Amino acid sequence: MNCELIVNPNAGTRQARRFLPEIISVFNRAGYLCTVYITEKRGDAVEFARAHGGETGLVVACGGDGTLNEVITGLQQGGHDTLLGYIPCGSTNDFAGGLGLPAAPLTACESIVSGRPQDLDVGLFAKSRYFSYTASFGAFTSVSWSTPQNVKNVLGHAAYILEGIRSLADIRPIHMKICADGQVYEDDFIFGAVCNSTSLGGVLKLEDSQVHMSDGRFEALFIPFPPDLIVLNRILNALRTHHYEDESLHFLRASVFTFEGPSDVTWTLDGEAADGASLVEIRNIHNAIRLIY
Repeated sequence: MNCELIVNPNAGTRQARRFLPEIISVFNRAGYLCTVYITEKRGDAVEFARAHGGETGLVVACGGDGTLNEVITGLQQGGHDTLLGYIPCGSTNDFAGGLGLPAAPLTACESIVSGRPQDLDVGLFAKSRYFSYTASFGAFTSVSWSTPQNVKNVLGHAAYILEGIRSLADIRPIHMKICADGQVYEDDFIFGAVCNSTSLGGVLKLEDSQVHMSDGRFEALFIPFPPDLIVLNRILNALRTHHYEDESLHFLRASVFTFEGPSDVTWTLDGEAADGASLVEIRNIHNAIRLIY
């Protein structure tokens, strides 16, 4: 069987680059003939997966969550139902952590060649952007793509929090009207995230029992702007203790979300920046990918 490896050599601590010969060897021993594509810039993985993802039985994303996002986007845009593997080599690997994928690259390879396909949901953002585990706006959302890679390499999850805290004084509320499966929430928000994962950059942590990655629904957390320090402390305590049902927060599940708000709001999809609009729809694409692990 043929296998296409889409490799981001600069993701995380560059493990993909260091282990590439061993990674290819694992697939070769399992009977795969590998074609390797090395990305050079953002968007390369999208283009390759869209153009060539239907020419093989297995496409493997080797890099961080952003690389996986690009591969999924390319496969979806190309209409390919190709089996997908993921070797997590990024700095946080939230998606992999939520699934319990091995953190070591070679162990992840072994998991792919010996694993079973699992159908998983993905998110459609607007009309053509996709995400595997989160779409978010507001505080902390720009941190993942604005934090320098060398800082992420050293600090990992802590980099997200540290950079976010540094910018708290600059946070401004965003007025949004949010419709979730027909239920409307309108408020000034400082943060919002639609997730299909148990972790979001160290900011959001859900129990495994709370997240079902193939149930056709997303989990979402929205934080209204606190009117005073008492409410702010309550929000911080709820986040610290993972008490998302607190009345200071909005925690809900839905398959379709619409957001009406300022057109200049920047979103983050799996750690990558995305332009917003005055009206944005996020839709769960049920069982859109077959991930083998």
